[in-house]
Amino acid sequence: MRFASRLFVGVAAAAVLVPAAFAQTGPDVPPDNAGDSGGDVVIVTGIGPARASDELIANTTSLSAEALTERLSGGLGDTLAGLPGISSSAFGPGASRPIIRGLGAERVQVLANGIGVVDASAASPDHATTSDPLGAERIEILRGPASLAYGGGATGGVVNVIDGLIVESKPDRDFSGSLYGALTSADEGKQVAGRVTSVWGDFVSVVNASQLKTSDVDIPGFALTSAARAQAILDGVDPATFANGTLPNSAVDTKSISAGLTWVGDGAFLGGAVRQLDNEYGTVAEPDVFIQMNQTRYDLRSGLMFNDGWLKSIIASGSKVDYEHTEFEGPGQPGTVFTNEGWEARVEAQHTSLTGFEGSVGVQSSEHHFAAIGDESVIGPTNSKSTGVFIYETLDQGMWGLEGGLRYDTVAVDNIVGGKRSFEPWNASFGAHLHLSDHVFLGASVASTERAPTDLELFANGPHLATAQFLVGDSAIDTEKGINTELTARWEDEDFNVSGSVYRFDFSRFNYLRDTGVVDMSAGEDLPVFQYTQAGATFTGFELQADAKLGTAFGIDWKTDGAADFVRAELDSGGNLPLIPPMTVNAGIEGEMNGVTGRIQAQYAAKQVNNASFEQPTDSYTSLDARLGFDIVDGVHLILEGRNLTNEEVRLHTSPLKEIAPMTGRNFRVAIRADF
Repeated sequence: MRFASRLFVGVAAAAVLVPAAFAQTGPDVPPDNAGDSGGDVVIVTGIGPARASDELIANTTSLSAEALTERLSGGLGDTLAGLPGISSSAFGPGASRPIIRGLGAERVQVLANGIGVVDASAASPDHATTSDPLGAERIEILRGPASLAYGGGATGGVVNVIDGLIVESKPDRDFSGSLYGALTSADEGKQVAGRVTSVWGDFVSVVNASQLKTSDVDIPGFALTSAARAQAILDGVDPATFANGTLPNSAVDTKSISAGLTWVGDGAFLGGAVRQLDNEYGTVAEPDVFIQMNQTRYDLRSGLMFNDGWLKSIIASGSKVDYEHTEFEGPGQPGTVFTNEGWEARVEAQHTSLTGFEGSVGVQSSEHHFAAIGDESVIGPTNSKSTGVFIYETLDQGMWGLEGGLRYDTVAVDNIVGGKRSFEPWNASFGAHLHLSDHVFLGASVASTERAPTDLELFANGPHLATAQFLVGDSAIDTEKGINTELTARWEDEDFNVSGSVYRFDFSRFNYLRDTGVVDMSAGEDLPVFQYTQAGATFTGFELQADAKLGTAFGIDWKTDGAADFVRAELDSGGNLPLIPPMTVNAGIEGEMNGVTGRIQAQYAAKQVNNASFEQPTDSYTSLDARLGFDIVDGVHLILEGRNLTNEEVRLHTSPLKEIAPMTGRNFRVAIRADF
């Protein structure tokens, strides 16, 4: 911990001293783009120069606060699900994490303002992520070469939840804010959120608070699938006890409050923020088990922007996090306690054109102490340290461009029982793009990725009842390694846009959780043994999306959009990987007239028959949603929405609970957002 403390203090000191020493130049920061995904949206999550999303090789998405308001659906994964290539782990309404191109957990880096969330969500799907979409100012989803900045843990992509508590430039107004409130029918849910930004001379303060409270959700029919009900009857379960119409133990109560204060000078800023999250939710998997979670997070961030010379900016940021959740076996019966205490720090320097190249160099370091204490102690106390250095360069020649980077990390994982393992993963990427005309963009990229095994992959050894698994790690497992390739093409016009990507992740060593077919009874229950295993694997897939303006009819401006995505994940030795989403197609039509917007959209998911060993197929579904939006007065927007209007039974193949818990049935939402 001495090294951890010294580095965190060092970054904090740099955050304080750098602006004070060099605050003499004017700011040169990318605009705070509030738009949804689109060509003119500037993406700031990646490294190197900030670029519009249509200049990035891989498919990239930016969701503004307004766009998030329209998509809000409980946790982070459920909110983002349905975007091209994105699905959800969907462990009940209380816990969902994004899955990108079939990759989830430790292969999708979930960040808060560019720094890791430091929770337990990657360790198990029943653990909620601490990123709060209800309190976000913007969410950026990054794939491709630019995600190299975050190492092999971003093979699937990066999801950066930007809350705006620490600002980089003064707002246009001295006082502004927003209020949001919503009611939902299927879970008797209530959502409220508020945000206030104030300017006090050279200081900017931001205060944000939110709460989500629901009861058990309505579902269309039985919680168990027909196959699961038949098996339960064979096991002697009374059919009269089967849950029907309501999903037991699915209530959620989440509260978050945060505040930030930033000094903004002439070409520099220095800010700090504190966040407190309290979350209580039922695990769904077990009728009486619920989780009480809390996290306190402290952030420092500072930056210097230069107008002259080759150095463009220096940004330093650091976070310290205390995380804990308790899995209660019933009211007043605390069970296993999971804790994760840690810090993460990052310094990045961006340079302007040097012989045509622009880019960034940086260093990132972290230390996390993870422990599970109790009857379900899946892993003993484990300390994980990592330090990485990276460089990323771009060359833009107008009609064509190149980009590429290199990252080297040292990782040490020290378990109180299993001992210590050390790794030195390397990550490298290279990409090129070409503008064939004002409308046509072509891109190609290749990346060599390596990821050090996680603490659970190495040292897990114990029962986890929420996922009905006995987990076993492999302390001899090696660094995960693969080659990723992607081709992208886009046609962009004022009235019509279409884009597509094809990709292949070719892992020579892929770490995954394999159902061994063996049953363990040491925890008092018959738990299938799941072993962390390494094998060759390939992920092959595509994403396609398009939108078009249809013109005006009956005084209404019409437009339409659609998207499709597919991924196939296979083991080199034969067979399929588990929890892979099926082909999904989305389509919508939207009309706008005099501040009133109406939209109807449908989602079709094919039946998933490419199943792993001991995995059941998942039926296809088609869901239908509709939404009306009204601009009541300037800055006040009302939403009336119906989701899953046909009350379709929707089960996600990516959810470990798909056999016992469908997604929410027919649900109506009324929401209002006011910006002032």
